[in-house]
Amino acid sequence: MRAIVVHEFGDYQTAANLEDLPIPNPGSGEVVVQQKACGVSFATSLTIAGKYQRKPPRPFVPITESSGIVHAIGPDVTRVKVGDRVMCNVDSGGLSGYNLMDQTCCHLMPDGMSFAEGTAMVLSYTTSYGALVRRAKLQAGEWLVVHGAAGAVGVAAVEIGKALGAKVIAVAGGPSHCDTAKSHGADYVIDHRDEDFRVRVQEITNGHGADVVYDSIGGDVMLQSIRALAWEGRVLTIGYASGTIPDIPANRLLLKNGSVMGFNLGHFFGWSPGGHRHDHIEELDKMVQGVVNLYAKGALKPTIGARYPLSRFKDAMKAVLDRKVDGKCVVEMTDEDY
Repeated sequence: MRAIVVHEFGDYQTAANLEDLPIPNPGSGEVVVQQKACGVSFATSLTIAGKYQRKPPRPFVPITESSGIVHAIGPDVTRVKVGDRVMCNVDSGGLSGYNLMDQTCCHLMPDGMSFAEGTAMVLSYTTSYGALVRRAKLQAGEWLVVHGAAGAVGVAAVEIGKALGAKVIAVAGGPSHCDTAKSHGADYVIDHRDEDFRVRVQEITNGHGADVVYDSIGGDVMLQSIRALAWEGRVLTIGYASGTIPDIPANRLLLKNGSVMGFNLGHFFGWSPGGHRHDHIEELDKMVQGVVNLYAKGALKPTIGARYPLSRFKDAMKAVLDRKVDGKCVVEMTDEDY
């Protein structure tokens, strides 16, 4: 099979290259999935560079979100069977024809969901669902501000916020990204290139402010989001696409009785120090099922903004880093990858 392999951390243009590898065999509790698609994100570049908070042992095959068909199972596998269509949150290995994983990585895909959609659901949508439902406990009628609203997790947050009955203010950069956020249900859209989002949030909410802010950008966006909060508002810190981890002004939180809370879906995958995915599989299954239920109701409609073959992974990564993709960027496998 073919795979993108990283032997030493570095820039994706030189460190991640196409190689031939043997098809793995499953052991006890393990599954081999013939992969059909995987999702490319900003975090992918950080992992390849060795700058992500979790560094996989080298050599490794990047990407932790994929979908495909169960090819083989080992002894003691009860969660899936050969031939099942699955979406997977894996430790690594997304950029390969076949991937070996623990059975708890696999979640059954509903009928009608494409493999490309499955890659978005299992990570981007589950991240946004867990953040908004489990952590922020977003309520119907509350004001939700979503930054990076045209990206994969941003689109997911907009749709889930609307499904929960919130009033959604999307923040994006440029007309096309703003149009994407609007098409996914945002009630209001702010183009941060032309407008001060903090001022506009106050105007839109008639001075109430944001009850919940979904922030995957970090940097000054986080600082201004805290200033835009309503009384007892909550800021969700999801990631730092700006490249800057902010120092949070605690006095601003005190003045508004506000909160800043993190949500790390990787903890439920067993990626936290000393953790194991078996410890959290019930909680993870609940979040994935919550997303699947909303999809079945027609509330979630993932945008697949770009598709690339495995051989063009570097082009896919560049498109994501250049912010040229609305929604999810996916790599799709072809017959030559198997």
